[in-house]
Amino acid sequence: MECKTRYQCSHCDEIHKDEDDARECCQPEVWEVYECGECGKLHGSSEVAAKSCCEQLVKCPACSRDYGQYNIASHSIEVAGHCPACNPLFTVDEQFKIEDLHYINTGTNVSILQGGW
Repeated sequence: MECKTRYQCSHCDEIHKDEDDARECCQPEVWEVYECGECGKLHGSSEVAAKSCCEQLVKCPACSRDYGQYNIASHSIEVAGHCPACNPLFTVDEQFKIEDLHYINTGTNVSILQGGW
């Protein structure tokens, strides 16, 4: 899930969309904070927390591992009924469907065969 970088004035704690606006606000220093792209909740300096804020977990029915909804393994569960960790075998048709579904949901090209899920 995408998150948005925001800028917080260190003096008055106001959140700005633009770094220059935050610098002009009260002058001292500016802190980078991260906002969940879905709900808008601020997560301070944790980009990972902002990206995973509204993410739902998908459980593999075969091995009970949990994956984030935007992980390619969760797309393999949707298409093939199992994750690549417990069963790395997919038909060519399943591979294409999994990779296409992942691209549609995340905008990134990833191969299910490369691992890293």
